Amino acid sequence: MATLTYPEDAGLAATSGDVQSPSVKRVSWSAILAGVTVAVAVQLVLSLLGAGIGFGLVAPGFGDIPGASSFGMGAGVWWLLSTMIALVAGGYTAAWLAGNTLRFDGMLHGLVTWGVTLLLTFYLLTTAIGGLIGGAFGMVGGIAAGAASAAGDGLRAAAPQMAALTGGSPEQQLENAKAFLQPAEPDPATMSPAVAQRQLALVLPNLAAGGEMAVQARERAIAIMAVQLRISPDEAGARLDAAQATLEQARDEAMQTARVATEQTASAASKASVLAVAALVLGAVAAACGGALAVQRRAVFVETSGHRLAAA
Repeated sequence: MATLTYPEDAGLAATSGDVQSPSVKRVSWSAILAGVTVAVAVQLVLSLLGAGIGFGLVAPGFGDIPGASSFGMGAGVWWLLSTMIALVAGGYTAAWLAGNTLRFDGMLHGLVTWGVTLLLTFYLLTTAIGGLIGGAFGMVGGIAAGAASAAGDGLRAAAPQMAALTGGSPEQQLENAKAFLQPAEPDPATMSPAVAQRQLALVLPNLAAGGEMAVQARERAIAIMAVQLRISPDEAGARLDAAQATLEQARDEAMQTARVATEQTASAASKASVLAVAALVLGAVAAACGGALAVQRRAVFVETSGHRLAAA
């Protein structure tokens, strides 16, 4: 069985079948922190490089502008590759600096590096989102304060008009008396176009209520339309039915459009979640492979050093 000599052991030998030296810690958090630092730094560098390449592809002067789908696909592929490269570098750094001689321990150091990097990333995202939410609430508060101030200014400006309405000139009081004495349901034959429009606006919502209220609202609307349009009640009823059918069709189309948009959004969110999980799993595998690669490289390094010491 071949003998591997570790330089740091000052002459102590260990065979390839021996267990890891007790002097080596199974978990080195300082090495993991170094691996996380390397992973984040490499990820930032590669992200900036990808952004530079992506923006460099835009050439509006020559009409060469990639589509949104091409940009999205390219950005997703680049993000996945850069993340895997960064995690391989982080796992390798953590396992190498921890001094692991067992491949499994190196893989675990890579996985812990991946986990800490993931938690740090989510923390940073949450902090950024919290800042945005805080800014949004601050903006809403500013808008509310501005609205209250504007309302106060409006009330102060309207004070003279309110005083005129409550105790103004005799002409104003006469107009107020006419408004008070106006019947609740004026005769359609005596309505002006403006009054007829207001009456229709008051009646139309009751058409959807059903029952006796809907019947009375329909009769009232037909009477107003017949007088204002100078048509027969039957023709007015036909026009009212056609308008209602058009409104119902538009409502149904809007509901169908909203339903389709909701289904598409849910499907896209589901696919994005599955892809995110796949990306996280690939990142964990990459970090573990980086840790295992560091252990393998250390074994080669130690074996080479041992041969050199034996030859010397």
